[in-house]
Amino acid sequence: MPEDGREAAGVNRRRYLKVLGLAGAAGLAGCAGGGGSGGSSGSTDTSSGGDSSDSGSGGSAGGSTDTETSGSSDGDGSNSITVGNLSPFSGGLGWIGPNSRRGIQTALEGEGGVNTAGVLESSIEITEQDTETKPQPAISGFKTLDSQDVPAMVGPSSTVTPSLVEPAQSSGLAFVSPMTGTIQLDDVGGEYVWRTVPSDSIGARCQAQYAYQEEGHRKMALAYKNDKGSQSFSKASGEYFQNLGGEVLTEVALDPTASSYRSEVQKLQDSGAEVVSMTAGTEVSALFFKNYVEAGAKEDFQLLLGNDVLTPDFIEEVGPDVIEGAVGQAPAPGPSYEQFAEQHQSMHDKEPGAFSAAAYDAMNLVALAFVKEGEANRQAVPNHLSDLGNPPGEKVSNFAAGKEVLANGGEIDYQGASNPQNFDDTGDPLGPFAALKAQDGEWSEVITYSADELAE
Repeated sequence: MPEDGREAAGVNRRRYLKVLGLAGAAGLAGCAGGGGSGGSSGSTDTSSGGDSSDSGSGGSAGGSTDTETSGSSDGDGSNSITVGNLSPFSGGLGWIGPNSRRGIQTALEGEGGVNTAGVLESSIEITEQDTETKPQPAISGFKTLDSQDVPAMVGPSSTVTPSLVEPAQSSGLAFVSPMTGTIQLDDVGGEYVWRTVPSDSIGARCQAQYAYQEEGHRKMALAYKNDKGSQSFSKASGEYFQNLGGEVLTEVALDPTASSYRSEVQKLQDSGAEVVSMTAGTEVSALFFKNYVEAGAKEDFQLLLGNDVLTPDFIEEVGPDVIEGAVGQAPAPGPSYEQFAEQHQSMHDKEPGAFSAAAYDAMNLVALAFVKEGEANRQAVPNHLSDLGNPPGEKVSNFAAGKEVLANGGEIDYQGASNPQNFDDTGDPLGPFAALKAQDGEWSEVITYSADELAE
Protein backbone atom coordinates (compact mmCIF):
# COMPACT_ATOMS: atom_id res chain seq x y z
CA MET A 1 0.00 0.00 0.00
CA PRO A 2 1.38 3.48 -0.80
CA GLU A 3 2.47 5.70 2.07
CA ASP A 4 -0.79 7.67 2.00
CA GLY A 5 -2.63 4.40 2.84
CA ARG A 6 -4.53 4.14 -0.42
CA GLU A 7 -4.34 2.10 -3.60
CA ALA A 8 -5.28 3.39 -7.02
CA ALA A 9 -7.22 1.56 -9.69
CA GLY A 10 -5.70 -1.12 -11.86
CA VAL A 11 -5.72 -4.07 -9.49
CA ASN A 12 -5.51 -7.50 -11.04
CA ARG A 13 -8.35 -9.95 -11.41
CA ARG A 14 -7.31 -12.06 -8.41
CA ARG A 15 -7.26 -9.02 -6.13
CA TYR A 16 -10.71 -8.02 -7.41
CA LEU A 17 -12.14 -11.46 -6.65
CA LYS A 18 -10.74 -11.37 -3.12
CA VAL A 19 -12.40 -8.07 -2.37
CA LEU A 20 -15.69 -9.13 -3.94
CA GLY A 21 -15.69 -12.38 -2.01
CA LEU A 22 -15.60 -10.37 1.20
CA ALA A 23 -18.12 -7.74 0.12
CA GLY A 24 -21.05 -9.41 1.81
CA ALA A 25 -19.32 -9.27 5.16
CA ALA A 26 -20.18 -5.65 5.68
CA GLY A 27 -23.40 -5.09 3.78
CA LEU A 28 -25.12 -8.37 4.46
CA ALA A 29 -23.85 -8.40 8.00
CA GLY A 30 -25.71 -5.25 8.88
CA CYS A 31 -27.81 -3.90 6.04
CA ALA A 32 -29.51 -7.10 5.00
CA GLY A 33 -29.46 -8.31 8.55
CA GLY A 34 -31.56 -5.34 9.51
CA GLY A 35 -34.44 -6.53 7.44
CA GLY A 36 -33.39 -9.08 4.86
CA SER A 37 -32.22 -8.45 1.35
CA GLY A 38 -33.05 -11.46 -0.68
CA GLY A 39 -31.06 -14.43 0.51
CA SER A 40 -28.41 -16.09 -1.53
CA SER A 41 -27.89 -13.46 -4.19
CA GLY A 42 -25.39 -11.88 -1.84
CA SER A 43 -23.45 -15.09 -1.46
CA THR A 44 -20.59 -16.30 -3.58
CA ASP A 45 -20.64 -19.73 -1.95
CA THR A 46 -24.01 -21.41 -1.69
CA SER A 47 -23.55 -24.67 -3.56
CA SER A 48 -22.55 -27.81 -1.74
CA GLY A 49 -19.51 -28.49 -3.90
CA GLY A 50 -17.39 -31.19 -2.31
CA ASP A 51 -18.52 -30.34 1.23
CA SER A 52 -21.09 -32.82 2.47
CA SER A 53 -21.50 -30.88 5.72
CA ASP A 54 -23.79 -28.44 3.93
CA SER A 55 -26.57 -30.96 4.15
CA GLY A 56 -26.77 -30.41 7.88
CA SER A 57 -28.83 -27.22 7.66
CA GLY A 58 -31.38 -26.34 10.27
CA GLY A 59 -35.09 -26.73 10.57
CA SER A 60 -35.26 -28.99 13.59
CA ALA A 61 -37.05 -28.05 16.78
CA GLY A 62 -35.06 -25.72 18.96
CA GLY A 63 -32.90 -24.66 16.05
CA SER A 64 -30.20 -27.28 16.56
CA THR A 65 -28.33 -28.71 13.61
CA ASP A 66 -26.76 -31.40 15.81
CA THR A 67 -23.55 -31.17 13.80
CA GLU A 68 -20.10 -31.56 15.30
CA THR A 69 -16.64 -31.01 13.93
CA SER A 70 -13.86 -32.84 15.68
CA GLY A 71 -10.24 -33.67 15.03
CA SER A 72 -7.02 -35.06 16.45
CA SER A 73 -5.03 -33.42 19.21
CA ASP A 74 -1.48 -33.50 20.43
CA GLY A 75 -2.66 -34.98 23.72
CA ASP A 76 -3.93 -38.42 24.47
CA GLY A 77 -7.06 -37.85 22.40
CA SER A 78 -9.39 -38.38 25.34
CA ASN A 79 -10.15 -34.70 25.96
CA SER A 80 -12.20 -32.31 23.90
CA ILE A 81 -13.44 -28.76 24.26
CA THR A 82 -16.89 -28.00 22.88
CA VAL A 83 -17.37 -24.56 21.33
CA GLY A 84 -20.72 -23.29 20.06
CA ASN A 85 -21.58 -22.10 16.56
CA LEU A 86 -24.80 -20.05 16.59
CA SER A 87 -25.45 -19.16 12.95
CA PRO A 88 -28.27 -18.97 10.39
CA PHE A 89 -28.55 -22.32 8.62
CA SER A 90 -32.09 -21.63 7.43
CA GLY A 91 -34.33 -18.63 6.83
CA GLY A 92 -33.43 -15.54 4.80
CA LEU A 93 -29.72 -15.73 5.59
CA GLY A 94 -29.54 -19.52 5.64
CA TRP A 95 -26.70 -19.54 3.13
CA ILE A 96 -24.38 -17.85 5.67
CA GLY A 97 -24.17 -20.77 8.09
CA PRO A 98 -22.44 -23.19 5.67
CA ASN A 99 -19.95 -20.47 4.67
CA SER A 100 -19.12 -19.84 8.31
CA ARG A 101 -18.95 -23.58 9.03
CA ARG A 102 -16.32 -24.09 6.35
CA GLY A 103 -14.24 -21.22 7.70
CA ILE A 104 -14.35 -22.75 11.18
CA GLN A 105 -13.43 -26.18 9.80
CA THR A 106 -10.47 -24.67 7.99
CA ALA A 107 -9.25 -23.10 11.23
CA LEU A 108 -9.60 -26.41 13.07
CA GLU A 109 -8.27 -28.91 10.55
CA GLY A 110 -6.09 -26.93 8.14
CA GLU A 111 -2.32 -26.65 8.15
CA GLY A 112 -1.30 -25.04 11.43
CA GLY A 113 -4.87 -25.50 12.62
CA VAL A 114 -6.27 -25.76 16.11
CA ASN A 115 -6.82 -29.52 16.14
CA THR A 116 -3.71 -30.19 14.11
CA ALA A 117 -1.54 -28.42 16.69
CA GLY A 118 -3.73 -29.20 19.70
CA VAL A 119 -5.08 -26.76 22.26
CA LEU A 120 -4.49 -27.41 25.98
CA GLU A 121 -3.77 -31.06 25.08
CA SER A 122 -7.26 -31.31 23.64
CA SER A 123 -9.16 -30.93 20.41
CA ILE A 124 -12.08 -28.62 19.77
CA GLU A 125 -15.49 -29.91 18.75
CA ILE A 126 -18.24 -27.67 17.41
CA THR A 127 -21.88 -27.89 18.41
CA GLU A 128 -24.23 -25.93 16.15
CA GLN A 129 -27.49 -24.13 16.75
CA ASP A 130 -29.57 -22.67 13.91
CA THR A 131 -30.87 -19.13 14.48
CA GLU A 132 -33.25 -19.56 11.51
CA THR A 133 -32.50 -15.83 10.87
CA LYS A 134 -34.98 -14.98 13.64
CA PRO A 135 -34.45 -13.56 17.14
CA GLN A 136 -36.54 -16.10 19.06
CA PRO A 137 -34.85 -19.26 17.69
CA ALA A 138 -31.52 -17.47 18.22
CA ILE A 139 -32.33 -16.85 21.88
CA SER A 140 -33.41 -20.48 22.23
CA GLY A 141 -30.19 -21.64 20.60
CA PHE A 142 -28.14 -19.41 22.86
CA LYS A 143 -29.85 -20.86 25.94
CA THR A 144 -29.10 -24.38 24.71
CA LEU A 145 -25.42 -23.57 24.28
CA ASP A 146 -25.36 -21.88 27.67
CA SER A 147 -26.89 -24.98 29.27
CA GLN A 148 -24.19 -27.10 27.60
CA ASP A 149 -21.55 -24.98 29.39
CA VAL A 150 -19.68 -24.09 26.21
CA PRO A 151 -16.86 -21.65 27.08
CA ALA A 152 -17.41 -19.46 23.99
CA MET A 153 -19.28 -19.39 20.71
CA VAL A 154 -18.90 -18.16 17.13
CA GLY A 155 -21.77 -16.17 15.59
CA PRO A 156 -24.48 -14.93 15.13
CA SER A 157 -25.67 -12.53 12.35
CA SER A 158 -26.93 -8.95 12.60
CA THR A 159 -30.59 -9.95 12.44
CA VAL A 160 -30.42 -11.52 15.88
CA THR A 161 -27.28 -10.19 17.57
CA PRO A 162 -28.92 -7.22 19.35
CA SER A 163 -31.27 -9.68 21.08
CA LEU A 164 -28.31 -11.62 22.48
CA VAL A 165 -26.22 -8.83 24.00
CA GLU A 166 -27.98 -8.95 27.37
CA PRO A 167 -28.04 -12.79 27.57
CA ALA A 168 -24.31 -12.88 26.76
CA GLN A 169 -23.51 -10.36 29.45
CA SER A 170 -25.77 -11.99 32.02
CA SER A 171 -24.47 -15.51 31.46
CA GLY A 172 -20.86 -14.54 30.87
CA LEU A 173 -20.94 -16.52 27.61
CA ALA A 174 -18.94 -14.51 25.07
CA PHE A 175 -19.56 -14.67 21.35
CA VAL A 176 -17.31 -13.65 18.48
CA SER A 177 -19.42 -12.91 15.41
CA PRO A 178 -17.94 -13.23 11.93
CA MET A 179 -21.10 -11.84 10.28
CA THR A 180 -22.44 -8.90 12.32
CA GLY A 181 -21.94 -5.43 10.89
CA THR A 182 -24.91 -3.72 12.51
CA ILE A 183 -24.26 -0.24 13.85
CA GLN A 184 -26.34 -1.16 16.92
CA LEU A 185 -23.26 -2.93 18.35
CA ASP A 186 -20.89 0.01 17.96
CA ASP A 187 -20.96 1.01 21.62
CA VAL A 188 -21.87 -2.20 23.46
CA GLY A 189 -19.11 -4.76 22.81
CA GLY A 190 -15.62 -5.38 24.06
CA GLU A 191 -16.16 -7.91 26.88
CA TYR A 192 -18.67 -10.61 25.98
CA VAL A 193 -19.61 -9.24 22.54
CA TRP A 194 -16.98 -9.27 19.77
CA ARG A 195 -16.96 -9.39 15.99
CA THR A 196 -14.33 -10.11 13.38
CA VAL A 197 -16.05 -8.03 10.68
CA PRO A 198 -16.01 -4.22 10.78
CA SER A 199 -19.05 -2.20 11.74
CA ASP A 200 -21.25 -0.91 8.93
CA SER A 201 -20.34 2.55 10.18
CA ILE A 202 -16.81 2.05 8.81
CA GLY A 203 -18.18 1.02 5.41
CA ALA A 204 -20.45 4.07 5.44
CA ARG A 205 -17.42 6.29 6.04
CA CYS A 206 -15.65 4.67 3.09
CA GLN A 207 -18.68 5.36 0.91
CA ALA A 208 -19.00 8.98 1.96
CA GLN A 209 -15.29 9.68 1.75
CA TYR A 210 -15.08 8.29 -1.77
CA ALA A 211 -18.03 10.42 -2.89
CA TYR A 212 -16.64 13.58 -1.33
CA GLN A 213 -12.92 13.25 -1.99
CA GLU A 214 -12.61 11.22 -5.18
CA GLU A 215 -15.80 12.12 -7.06
CA GLY A 216 -15.94 15.68 -5.75
CA HIS A 217 -19.62 15.60 -4.77
CA ARG A 218 -20.95 18.14 -2.28
CA LYS A 219 -24.72 17.45 -2.32
CA MET A 220 -26.06 14.06 -1.20
CA ALA A 221 -29.50 12.51 -0.74
CA LEU A 222 -30.41 9.26 1.01
CA ALA A 223 -32.64 6.41 -0.13
CA TYR A 224 -33.15 3.26 1.88
CA LYS A 225 -35.41 0.28 2.21
CA ASN A 226 -37.84 0.99 4.99
CA ASP A 227 -36.13 -1.06 7.70
CA LYS A 228 -33.78 -0.16 10.51
CA GLY A 229 -30.64 -1.77 9.12
CA SER A 230 -30.86 -0.18 5.69
CA GLN A 231 -31.77 3.20 7.13
CA SER A 232 -28.89 3.19 9.62
CA PHE A 233 -26.28 2.52 6.94
CA SER A 234 -27.41 5.31 4.62
CA LYS A 235 -27.83 7.74 7.51
CA ALA A 236 -24.31 6.93 8.72
CA SER A 237 -23.00 7.66 5.22
CA GLY A 238 -24.88 10.96 5.17
CA GLU A 239 -23.61 12.00 8.58
CA TYR A 240 -20.00 11.35 7.64
CA PHE A 241 -20.50 13.16 4.33
CA GLN A 242 -21.66 16.18 6.32
CA ASN A 243 -18.66 15.89 8.64
CA LEU A 244 -16.43 16.15 5.58
CA GLY A 245 -18.17 19.37 4.53
CA GLY A 246 -20.97 18.09 2.29
CA GLU A 247 -24.72 18.64 2.54
CA VAL A 248 -27.56 16.10 2.78
CA LEU A 249 -30.56 17.55 0.94
CA THR A 250 -33.32 14.98 1.44
CA GLU A 251 -34.07 11.33 2.16
CA VAL A 252 -36.67 8.85 0.99
CA ALA A 253 -37.83 5.53 2.42
CA LEU A 254 -38.48 2.74 -0.08
CA ASP A 255 -41.45 0.52 0.76
CA PRO A 256 -40.35 -3.06 -0.05
CA THR A 257 -43.94 -3.93 -1.09
CA ALA A 258 -44.20 -1.09 -3.63
CA SER A 259 -44.59 -1.85 -7.33
CA SER A 260 -42.79 1.32 -8.40
CA TYR A 261 -40.36 3.90 -7.05
CA ARG A 262 -41.00 6.52 -9.72
CA SER A 263 -42.17 9.15 -7.25
CA GLU A 264 -39.15 8.53 -4.99
CA VAL A 265 -36.76 8.85 -7.94
CA GLN A 266 -38.49 12.07 -8.94
CA LYS A 267 -38.09 13.47 -5.40
CA LEU A 268 -34.38 12.71 -5.53
CA GLN A 269 -34.07 14.39 -8.92
CA ASP A 270 -35.92 17.46 -7.70
CA SER A 271 -33.63 17.77 -4.66
CA GLY A 272 -30.62 18.67 -6.76
CA ALA A 273 -28.48 15.94 -5.21
CA GLU A 274 -25.33 14.95 -7.07
CA VAL A 275 -25.04 11.57 -5.37
CA VAL A 276 -27.49 9.26 -3.57
CA SER A 277 -26.59 6.71 -0.90
CA MET A 278 -29.07 3.88 -1.51
CA THR A 279 -29.14 0.88 0.83
CA ALA A 280 -32.01 -1.36 -0.17
CA GLY A 281 -31.07 -5.01 -0.79
CA THR A 282 -31.28 -6.81 -4.10
CA GLU A 283 -35.01 -6.85 -4.88
CA VAL A 284 -35.72 -3.23 -3.96
CA SER A 285 -32.51 -2.05 -5.60
CA ALA A 286 -33.31 -3.84 -8.86
CA LEU A 287 -36.71 -2.15 -9.12
CA PHE A 288 -35.21 1.20 -8.15
CA PHE A 289 -32.62 0.87 -10.92
CA LYS A 290 -35.37 0.22 -13.44
CA ASN A 291 -37.23 3.40 -12.48
CA TYR A 292 -33.92 5.30 -12.20
CA VAL A 293 -33.11 4.56 -15.83
CA GLU A 294 -36.66 5.20 -17.06
CA ALA A 295 -36.58 8.66 -15.47
CA GLY A 296 -33.21 9.54 -16.94
CA ALA A 297 -31.91 10.07 -13.41
CA LYS A 298 -28.54 8.61 -14.26
CA GLU A 299 -27.75 11.99 -15.79
CA ASP A 300 -28.70 13.72 -12.55
CA PHE A 301 -27.07 11.75 -9.73
CA GLN A 302 -24.63 8.92 -9.07
CA LEU A 303 -25.65 5.95 -6.90
CA LEU A 304 -23.74 4.66 -3.89
CA LEU A 305 -24.92 1.14 -3.03
CA GLY A 306 -25.10 -1.13 -0.02
CA ASN A 307 -22.68 -4.04 -0.01
CA ASP A 308 -25.37 -6.67 -0.39
CA VAL A 309 -25.73 -5.94 -4.11
CA LEU A 310 -22.01 -6.08 -4.91
CA THR A 311 -22.23 -9.36 -6.79
CA PRO A 312 -21.78 -10.42 -10.42
CA ASP A 313 -25.37 -11.71 -10.32
CA PHE A 314 -26.74 -8.27 -9.52
CA ILE A 315 -24.81 -6.69 -12.40
CA GLU A 316 -26.29 -9.32 -14.69
CA GLU A 317 -29.77 -8.75 -13.30
CA VAL A 318 -29.93 -4.99 -13.82
CA GLY A 319 -27.58 -4.87 -16.82
CA PRO A 320 -23.94 -3.75 -17.07
CA ASP A 321 -24.83 -0.52 -18.89
CA VAL A 322 -27.43 0.39 -16.27
CA ILE A 323 -25.18 -0.12 -13.26
CA GLU A 324 -22.04 1.34 -14.86
CA GLY A 325 -20.50 3.95 -12.57
CA ALA A 326 -22.32 2.91 -9.38
CA VAL A 327 -20.09 2.61 -6.32
CA GLY A 328 -19.98 0.22 -3.38
CA GLN A 329 -17.48 -0.67 -0.67
CA ALA A 330 -16.10 -3.76 1.06
CA PRO A 331 -13.52 -4.64 3.69
CA ALA A 332 -10.12 -5.09 2.08
CA PRO A 333 -8.76 -8.65 2.47
CA GLY A 334 -6.67 -9.29 5.56
CA PRO A 335 -2.91 -9.96 5.64
CA SER A 336 -3.32 -13.77 5.70
CA TYR A 337 -6.17 -14.09 3.21
CA GLU A 338 -4.13 -15.85 0.50
CA GLN A 339 -2.93 -18.49 2.96
CA PHE A 340 -6.45 -19.08 4.24
CA ALA A 341 -8.00 -19.18 0.75
CA GLU A 342 -5.54 -21.81 -0.45
CA GLN A 343 -6.30 -24.05 2.53
CA HIS A 344 -10.04 -23.51 2.13
CA GLN A 345 -9.85 -24.45 -1.54
CA SER A 346 -7.85 -27.56 -0.73
CA MET A 347 -10.21 -28.71 2.02
CA HIS A 348 -13.58 -27.81 0.50
CA ASP A 349 -12.88 -27.72 -3.25
CA LYS A 350 -14.24 -24.19 -3.56
CA GLU A 351 -13.27 -20.60 -2.95
CA PRO A 352 -14.30 -19.07 0.37
CA GLY A 353 -17.74 -17.49 0.50
CA ALA A 354 -18.72 -14.33 2.33
CA PHE A 355 -17.93 -14.53 6.07
CA SER A 356 -15.76 -17.67 5.72
CA ALA A 357 -12.53 -15.77 6.35
CA ALA A 358 -14.04 -13.92 9.32
CA ALA A 359 -15.23 -17.24 10.80
CA TYR A 360 -11.71 -18.64 10.36
CA ASP A 361 -10.34 -15.67 12.28
CA ALA A 362 -12.99 -15.97 15.00
CA MET A 363 -12.19 -19.64 15.62
CA ASN A 364 -8.45 -19.05 15.72
CA LEU A 365 -8.82 -16.16 18.16
CA VAL A 366 -11.11 -18.11 20.48
CA ALA A 367 -8.67 -21.04 20.58
CA LEU A 368 -5.70 -18.72 21.16
CA ALA A 369 -7.62 -17.10 24.02
CA PHE A 370 -7.91 -20.54 25.64
CA VAL A 371 -4.15 -21.01 25.31
CA LYS A 372 -3.45 -17.57 26.78
CA GLU A 373 -5.85 -18.20 29.67
CA GLY A 374 -4.43 -21.66 30.28
CA GLU A 375 -7.95 -23.03 30.48
CA ALA A 376 -10.99 -23.22 28.19
CA ASN A 377 -13.28 -21.14 30.37
CA ARG A 378 -15.71 -18.27 29.83
CA GLN A 379 -13.21 -15.62 30.91
CA ALA A 380 -10.69 -16.50 28.20
CA VAL A 381 -12.28 -14.42 25.44
CA PRO A 382 -13.07 -11.33 27.58
CA ASN A 383 -9.61 -11.42 29.16
CA HIS A 384 -7.45 -11.91 26.10
CA LEU A 385 -9.05 -11.29 22.70
CA SER A 386 -7.98 -7.66 22.46
CA ASP A 387 -4.38 -8.42 23.41
CA LEU A 388 -4.19 -11.28 20.91
CA GLY A 389 -5.42 -9.18 18.00
CA ASN A 390 -3.66 -5.89 18.65
CA PRO A 391 -0.01 -4.89 18.53
CA PRO A 392 2.53 -5.02 20.02
CA GLY A 393 3.50 -8.65 19.67
CA GLU A 394 4.95 -11.11 17.18
CA LYS A 395 2.86 -11.24 14.01
CA VAL A 396 1.29 -14.66 13.46
CA SER A 397 -1.28 -15.80 10.92
CA ASN A 398 -2.47 -19.18 12.19
CA PHE A 399 -3.16 -20.97 15.46
CA ALA A 400 -0.02 -23.12 15.57
CA ALA A 401 2.31 -20.14 15.20
CA GLY A 402 0.43 -18.21 17.86
CA LYS A 403 0.41 -21.16 20.24
CA GLU A 404 4.19 -21.53 19.95
CA VAL A 405 4.84 -17.86 20.74
CA LEU A 406 2.48 -17.92 23.72
CA ALA A 407 4.01 -21.15 25.02
CA ASN A 408 7.40 -19.44 25.06
CA GLY A 409 6.02 -16.55 27.09
CA GLY A 410 5.72 -14.11 24.20
CA GLU A 411 2.92 -11.86 22.99
CA ILE A 412 1.24 -12.12 19.59
CA ASP A 413 -0.38 -9.79 17.06
CA TYR A 414 -2.76 -12.04 15.10
CA GLN A 415 -2.90 -11.15 11.41
CA GLY A 416 -6.35 -12.09 10.16
CA ALA A 417 -7.60 -13.46 6.87
CA SER A 418 -10.65 -11.17 6.77
CA ASN A 419 -8.88 -8.08 8.16
CA PRO A 420 -5.95 -7.37 10.51
CA GLN A 421 -8.18 -7.95 13.60
CA ASN A 422 -7.03 -4.90 15.53
CA PHE A 423 -9.83 -4.39 18.04
CA ASP A 424 -11.06 -1.14 19.51
CA ASP A 425 -12.44 -0.75 23.04
CA THR A 426 -15.88 -2.03 22.02
CA GLY A 427 -14.72 -5.26 20.39
CA ASP A 428 -14.80 -4.02 16.80
CA PRO A 429 -11.94 -4.69 14.36
CA LEU A 430 -10.44 -1.73 12.57
CA GLY A 431 -9.06 -2.28 9.09
CA PRO A 432 -8.87 -0.93 5.56
CA PHE A 433 -11.89 -0.61 3.26
CA ALA A 434 -11.97 -0.67 -0.53
CA ALA A 435 -14.26 1.38 -2.76
CA LEU A 436 -15.55 -0.62 -5.74
CA LYS A 437 -17.03 0.74 -8.93
CA ALA A 438 -19.12 -1.03 -11.55
CA GLN A 439 -16.98 -0.85 -14.68
CA ASP A 440 -17.39 -2.86 -17.89
CA GLY A 441 -19.64 -5.42 -16.22
CA GLU A 442 -17.44 -6.03 -13.17
CA TRP A 443 -16.95 -4.67 -9.68
CA SER A 444 -13.46 -3.19 -9.75
CA GLU A 445 -11.52 -1.88 -6.80
CA VAL A 446 -10.65 1.77 -7.40
CA ILE A 447 -9.13 2.85 -4.09
CA THR A 448 -8.49 1.50 -0.60
CA TYR A 449 -8.62 3.64 2.53
CA SER A 450 -6.57 2.68 5.57
CA ALA A 451 -8.18 2.33 8.99
CA ASP A 452 -6.55 5.61 10.04
CA GLU A 453 -8.12 7.45 7.10
CA LEU A 454 -11.58 6.22 8.10
CA ALA A 455 -11.21 7.04 11.79
CA GLU A 456 -13.69 9.53 13.19
